[in-house]
Amino acid sequence: MEISLSEKFQNVYVNEKWGQEIFIDGLAQYIREFLKHAFEEAIRLELQEMLGRKPYERTESTNNYRNGSYDRDLETRFGVIEDIKVARDRNGEFYPRVLERYRRREEKIDQRIIELFIGGISTRKMKKITRDLFGKGYSASTISKINKQLTEEMRAWMEAPIEDNIKYIYLDGLNLPVKRFAVSKESLLMAIGITTDGYRVILAVQLGDRESASSWLEFLKDLKRRGLKGEHLELGIMDGLTGLENVFLECFPKAKTQRCVVHKLRNIAAKLPRKIQKDCLDHVKRVFYANSYDEALNRFNDWKSHWDKVAPGAVHCLEKDLDSVLQFYHFPKHHWKIIRTTNIIERTFKEFRRRTRQMDSLPNEDCCLRCVYAIASNLNDCWANRKVDGFSPRRKENAGAA
Repeated sequence: MEISLSEKFQNVYVNEKWGQEIFIDGLAQYIREFLKHAFEEAIRLELQEMLGRKPYERTESTNNYRNGSYDRDLETRFGVIEDIKVARDRNGEFYPRVLERYRRREEKIDQRIIELFIGGISTRKMKKITRDLFGKGYSASTISKINKQLTEEMRAWMEAPIEDNIKYIYLDGLNLPVKRFAVSKESLLMAIGITTDGYRVILAVQLGDRESASSWLEFLKDLKRRGLKGEHLELGIMDGLTGLENVFLECFPKAKTQRCVVHKLRNIAAKLPRKIQKDCLDHVKRVFYANSYDEALNRFNDWKSHWDKVAPGAVHCLEKDLDSVLQFYHFPKHHWKIIRTTNIIERTFKEFRRRTRQMDSLPNEDCCLRCVYAIASNLNDCWANRKVDGFSPRRKENAGAA
């Protein structure tokens, strides 16, 4: 019977893949054998150096001798190296530097497990993954224990001093599923700052029951305690949470507040029937893309006169917060794009969701904050050498008309 082209291709693919797996497994076995020989030779030379003489060589200046060996396994990224002969001395004083005491995993394996965990792999799935990667499957408890090394770094970061060089600050909250007695959504409050020279930095996070004015007040007070006095702080960008603007101005009276344009457009849309929603929103968006504050006011008045009788609720929704929504026009024009919305912090939250979406819930508060810290630390490292739009040294535009 004639074999079809697709069947031939499938057979070739399966055979090639099988051959690759045999090659990789064989290579890993060769590397393990090489490493075992290298470890044993290094251990033998270390003991020889400590005793000051070669095997079977006698001196009168010592009362310590070789005393056989014992077997030890070592887990590496190439699999488990079994039965390494570890030489020992009669007095029990020798332990080889090549094998850290009581350390049965390479640091690179632990780091890889941490990276996988942060990347959204649950501890239940990790056992199979670590077996495939390293030849040994770690239990959920072992993996959790490994991840706890992040705890000290996380707590130090959450208490670290904040340099008082922040020009703009973004405030928002993200709901995360955290398990305590039961799984519930908890608010992760976050502050992202832009420094006076144009670099983004995640300043702080705080996990709490809900996003409220009182929670934000404590959060902002903690920022001040850590060093953010607000000497250079000019603007806080936030959504329309009731009371947030007031507590922000209470903590940083020299600054102004900017209500996120995108959030405000959503609020307006909620006041409109579907039939007129698109036309009304297209019209009002012109208010936020004017060339000056005065032009924006004129565009608002034009929009209001056109829609006030048809959609008074939508008009009132914008009018009552107009000063805060148009605050960005009083700042340098080349900064308008980044300060009229909370997009910077929303994109950060998107990254958090991407990293944690494969976990049904975060097992406890420490685990949640460790994950948050690890992601935040990675983002801060990425941002440290890249200025945000509008802070290029080539920019020399002046502030927009007040």
